[in-house]
Amino acid sequence: MNAIQLRAQVALRRGNGRWLIPPWIAPAFLLCAIVLLPWTAVLFLTLPRHYVANHWSLAWGGFDIGLGLALAATAISVARRSPYAEVTAAVTGTLLVCDAWFDVLTSRGTTDVMQAALLAVFIELPIAALCFWMATNIAHAVEIARPYLQRAGFTIAHNRLVPPAES
Repeated sequence: MNAIQLRAQVALRRGNGRWLIPPWIAPAFLLCAIVLLPWTAVLFLTLPRHYVANHWSLAWGGFDIGLGLALAATAISVARRSPYAEVTAAVTGTLLVCDAWFDVLTSRGTTDVMQAALLAVFIELPIAALCFWMATNIAHAVEIARPYLQRAGFTIAHNRLVPPAES
């Protein structure tokens, strides 16, 4: 991979003698997805219909704390114009979708289900969509900026954009 490029054009390009993404990642993830399909069916057919979980409030509280930290990390990385803003926004969006889904599916009674659904539709999912938009927009901006930075003589060293005078 050329040191000036900010993003690999294909997933398995080499850079400085190391793989940008190791070649075993894609097949391993695909294998995990294939194994999860029958595993999900087994769980669906064998798990009890009713189950009381120990530390239920702690588990949900911990998830919400994690979601709050992800939102804070996204806010800070966007405010600082950090190169990690793309990643934190994508992770936060994913956590928001998961939170909306679990809140709706684990609610009891019409009122709780309606409240969870309204929160999902009007708060969590729109913020998740905004996070995904930010991640996509940042990635697109980097792709557009790359040729201009290359022509100006910028390079990448130790995951930092190095101006031409410092290289």
